[in-house]
Amino acid sequence: MIESYLSTYAEAGAKTLLTDKRLSSNIYWPQADSKHVWQGCLIIPAFDESFAHLDRQLGLLAEANVLVILVINAPVGAAAESIRRTEELLASCIGRHHAHVMVLDHVSKPYRLNPKQGVGLARKIGCDLGLALYFLGRIRSPWLLQSDADVVFPEGYTSVFSANTDGTPDKELSDGALIFPHTHHSDDPVLHRAASLYDLHMAYYVAGLSVAGSPYAHHSLGSTIAVHADAYAGVRGYPKRSAGEDFYLLNKVRKIAPIKRLLEPTLTIQARPSSRVPFGTGPALQRIIQSLAEDPSGNGYLSYHPTCFTLLARAINALDQWTIDQGAVDQNHVDDDPVLERLQTLGLERFATKVSQQKTTAGRRQRSARDWFDGLKTLQFVRSWSDTYPDQPLQQTVANLPPNFQSKVFEFQTNTD
Repeated sequence: MIESYLSTYAEAGAKTLLTDKRLSSNIYWPQADSKHVWQGCLIIPAFDESFAHLDRQLGLLAEANVLVILVINAPVGAAAESIRRTEELLASCIGRHHAHVMVLDHVSKPYRLNPKQGVGLARKIGCDLGLALYFLGRIRSPWLLQSDADVVFPEGYTSVFSANTDGTPDKELSDGALIFPHTHHSDDPVLHRAASLYDLHMAYYVAGLSVAGSPYAHHSLGSTIAVHADAYAGVRGYPKRSAGEDFYLLNKVRKIAPIKRLLEPTLTIQARPSSRVPFGTGPALQRIIQSLAEDPSGNGYLSYHPTCFTLLARAINALDQWTIDQGAVDQNHVDDDPVLERLQTLGLERFATKVSQQKTTAGRRQRSARDWFDGLKTLQFVRSWSDTYPDQPLQQTVANLPPNFQSKVFEFQTNTD
């Protein structure tokens, strides 16, 4: 599977390494000609980042026998100042001559990225190269660690490489991806408050999915992921997107293997408002800061109405019942059930009709239904109820949740069982 992916779908740098046994001209690595075998690899994309912070983090990994694949990149059409700072970052990283750091130049003009593919392409370039090195025996562990330049790596972060390090792929994937716990932090009190509210919002959403019985109840943050080499190849790598690439990768991985939430160690991520991507943590922090300026209590920050998750549970139960009944959707019943009506707008009837025409078991129908009603459709379903159940102040919502729901929020917020 890995060799097929690398030869067919991998980016140019990985293909060159696989076929010609050499690195592309835009890759700088003091250990290129060495036969050294690394315990594992960590992929970090970097655009318009601080060298000082990144260099401190790279230094902490120097003794861990971990290869860091640093994809220094910029999109075509980026602001001149951002390009200049990223070029300085590239020069500084190359100048360090770290044996454990492979530096990829995707900021020089010939190598800049399509802005529509952005960070997704940057992550894919780095992961494809890591996968090629694993396939060639230069890396022992099948786990491809993902992170960002604004993360503080705690003690024990690379211990994930201690499992499955014999270089042989699993016959059956036990876990397709691992999710590290995280917290956003800032020394600025307003920004730190905004980050805390954002972390609470995400914990609330994931807890809502968990209480409803969704198999997609996990965080989706690119800097907190480790993906198994077989799973990565199985879903054809990172989607080439300017944002949300982490969400879409995990959405695909979950359909072929479980996603496991780790209990430790906790990653600390620098909270930074940003408009570099169309959506995600940076833009969300900007909006929360604006709401705090208008209402310092934090009650101006809204999130989903809890009834949306009650309705999600009904939707999941309805799909599970359909897998038992093995029949097409009853259109007459849909008109009387707003939950089924919302599922219909997501394409339920077309999916159900197709599956019901196949000879299969209830278990396989349930798996098909859960693959169809995936993380994206789940998010669309929850959001679709905002017209009927408008968003509410997040802090008040969490304070008034039923005990089982509230405890789940605390579990995902503090990463305890």
